[in-house]
Amino acid sequence: MKATKTCFACVVAQAERNLYEWDGDEKAKFEVMKEVSRSLEKAQYGMKPIELSKITNDTVRIETGVVDLYKERKLILNQKAEAVLPEIKVYANSSINPLKAFAIAAILGNHLDFGVKDVVIDSEFVNLIKSKTLAIDDFDLLTNKLAKAHQLLYILDNTGEVVFDKSFIEEIKKRYDLNVKVAVRSEPIINDVTLKEAIEVGFTPEEIIESGSNMAGMTIEIASKEFLDFWKESDVIVAKGQGNFEGLDEVKDERLFFLLESKCPVISEILGVNLGDIVLKQSQN
Repeated sequence: MKATKTCFACVVAQAERNLYEWDGDEKAKFEVMKEVSRSLEKAQYGMKPIELSKITNDTVRIETGVVDLYKERKLILNQKAEAVLPEIKVYANSSINPLKAFAIAAILGNHLDFGVKDVVIDSEFVNLIKSKTLAIDDFDLLTNKLAKAHQLLYILDNTGEVVFDKSFIEEIKKRYDLNVKVAVRSEPIINDVTLKEAIEVGFTPEEIIESGSNMAGMTIEIASKEFLDFWKESDVIVAKGQGNFEGLDEVKDERLFFLLESKCPVISEILGVNLGDIVLKQSQN
């Protein structure tokens, strides 16, 4: 997916939101945003949106001197997601198709994205999980693949969301005999999951691989050898969230499934869905 002219406003707004996590004064924040604006001179047509946002996020990190601005917020978001998880599990397990309900919960966990907007986990969010349906529904294609699979690669996205991802993965493992690896960002970026946050929510080090990505999404070009090896060996690949879609949407591979909420007009147009719709889409379908 190539960045469009509308992506500039988005990445600048994201950079400005990052500064809410910094204790610099207003003059210092003003100066940071000046540097953010200048940094976009490095942008080139044909870049992916996540490559564009890397420019501005790197600038914020350099100018503030803070490697992980969302360190505390990530912990809080996971804790809040874990607090509502029991209610979501009760709902999912009592639904007509429990595994699909867990999938939808994991997809709607993508709603919790500091890179796009401020987020809140409350009763309204829980009710959304109970009422939302898939605008693109390739769930049966996914489960058909899982039934024959030996290895699943699951590319994680945001904190908060990862709590619901873990429950979905646990439900998959109850039903299918397969080996699962989760891929995390290799450096802190916004509120995305790194090794630290994956372990905090209960994944073991043996279940986790470093993706090689230092962006708010994944591309094959920046992948680590460990990631590429497991990608090649996997029978099913799940890419969670909008950033992973931005980086991998041009990969045509029937093993690859995108699970996301469309939070951007450009992505909505590409997918043929409305803003706010949730999607479970096979890459080649």
